[in-house]
Amino acid sequence: MTQALPGPSSLHPLPESGATVLRLLAANSPNWPEVALVAARDPALCLMLLSSAPLEQDELEQGLNTALRRRLETLGPDLLRAWLLSQACADVSTGGVQALVVAECALHLALETHYPRPDEAYLGGLWHTLFAHRRETFTTPGALQPDNDRQHLAQLVRNCGLPGTLADALELGDLLDEQLHGAHPLVGLLAAAHRLAGDGWEDRIPRIESLTGLPSTSLISLRSDVGYIVAGHAAYPAPPGNTTALEASRGLPALMEDEPFRAAALHGLIVAGFTDLDVDSAGARLAIACALLGRCEMPIVLIPNEKGVLLPLLKAAPGSAAAWLQELSLREDDEASCISLALRSGEPTSCFPASNAPGRSMADWHLVRWLGQRGFCCQPLQLGPLRGVALIGLAHEHALGGAARWMIGELLSAAARNILSTQRQHAAVAAREAELHARFREHVRRIAHEATNPLTVIKNRLSLLVQSHADDSSLQEDMSLLNAELDRIGNLLRSAGNLPQEGAEAPSCRIVDLLHEMRALYADTLFAQRDIQFELRAVAGAPTVAMPASALKQVLLNLLRNASEALQPGSRLSLSFAGQIIADGRACAELRLIDNGPGLPPERAANLFAPATSQKGGQHQGVGLSIVREILTKWHASILCRSQPGSGTSFQIFIPLEHSA
Repeated sequence: MTQALPGPSSLHPLPESGATVLRLLAANSPNWPEVALVAARDPALCLMLLSSAPLEQDELEQGLNTALRRRLETLGPDLLRAWLLSQACADVSTGGVQALVVAECALHLALETHYPRPDEAYLGGLWHTLFAHRRETFTTPGALQPDNDRQHLAQLVRNCGLPGTLADALELGDLLDEQLHGAHPLVGLLAAAHRLAGDGWEDRIPRIESLTGLPSTSLISLRSDVGYIVAGHAAYPAPPGNTTALEASRGLPALMEDEPFRAAALHGLIVAGFTDLDVDSAGARLAIACALLGRCEMPIVLIPNEKGVLLPLLKAAPGSAAAWLQELSLREDDEASCISLALRSGEPTSCFPASNAPGRSMADWHLVRWLGQRGFCCQPLQLGPLRGVALIGLAHEHALGGAARWMIGELLSAAARNILSTQRQHAAVAAREAELHARFREHVRRIAHEATNPLTVIKNRLSLLVQSHADDSSLQEDMSLLNAELDRIGNLLRSAGNLPQEGAEAPSCRIVDLLHEMRALYADTLFAQRDIQFELRAVAGAPTVAMPASALKQVLLNLLRNASEALQPGSRLSLSFAGQIIADGRACAELRLIDNGPGLPPERAANLFAPATSQKGGQHQGVGLSIVREILTKWHASILCRSQPGSGTSFQIFIPLEHSA
């Protein structure tokens, strides 16, 4: 829901806080922990940061400074500078140092009394006197009026995502001691901190003892520690030279005296704040920037597509007003909607119905109800060659002043231009990739077509051999296997240009059947013709493994081919199914390949499964074993290797069984 954020207009950072943060931001790489520490000491700065991005559940348990740092980094240095330059400095009479003393007292009292959420106590102390200098507007003692600053403060605290206990403690104000004893512990703790922080606190020790249950010696020691912390460790870094912090802070925004220069400076910072961000980061930064600089929640930004339909700039969350508005398919040429009128004319419009009855535009009526506000305003945006419109829900028609409208327009325009540029770049990259893929598929299609001819010739010759030896059953079986492999080659060639997809192949296979098939296909061509003895040991009835047959074939073929090329005539290779084993807690089938060859070179054995330049020459690329490990890893299998020069090499492969995968 897009709405103006509540809060008194006098909520501004302290001058020394703004000056210190601007000095810290001058570094090439901002020291965000230091910036967060400054923010944690400034009542208004801390409150505005937290209300701009409410705390998530249990986020404060990680520490207040961590929560503030996360918001500051999201905002970024450029937008943080723009925000500080756009803020009027608070009156020095608001007592920033005294608020810090109360906060530190509350924190230490919370720790001493074992209050479970000490950072909440610190915030309560920091904010307890935030509007104490302003005149209260009670009509009767204890009555809470809508225009009371404490009520506004309590609402801001709730907007921060903080619990109602803290909001109540800040809204109540001064209470009698008997009321404090019956209130939530945080109420009494903040009252004790306020009394301990004030002048003449020594005279109030007995009352503070009664509220906290702490002995006077502990309270006196605690107060001394707080005074030391605030005076020393918690002091702001001194400005350069002899300039005071207040003089430095008033000198920094000197360009604000002339509005065109001020506007130009803010415009440059805002544009820089959204440069080179991805879409998600730009959206997150825009959300917190709208809350801080524009004092509203992030508006809905609509952009017309090529058909003239207005669509949200950012992806709409399900169940949001932006998502429902998208379902209306509002067009830019709609004659009834003030949204379309603002887009076409380039002039702001607004919709504040006098009654709940629908007017000329059902889209406008729907949006008012979905935003949950009295109405909304439409702010046109010029986004280079495109136009857009921002929709801002408001409680009344004049809720946003001219300065706020200008700031929101600058933020939305800068963010939208960056997002649209990023989206265009992604679309261009996707189009180039699609074009390259299409060209690659056409190239592969031609190769596959050309390869079909020799494959057809081979298959025809095999068919003639089968017909001429019809009585040789062994040959018939071998020819059938060869035909199947030729068909598989043809299928691989035809599918080579397609993107990887989950195939229809079964994710498991019978391991012994596959071993016998591999022997029939490759024993002669890889080993017998080279005078290498090949032995297969596998008993029937072996379990099914959780790996597709094609994947296991590729693994074994790489290993068998490597062995055939490494072994000398007269050598021996044994391939065996060694049974079942438990590996990494899984039931696995174990395969062993053992040869009596020369062994692996030490330099290769040291990094066996990494791609390397092959020593075999020819067309060998040295990636066979890296492919083996990649396939095995994909199917949660593993491989071990043992090799010694002159003593042969052995591989053990552990493949999960189907029921254990």
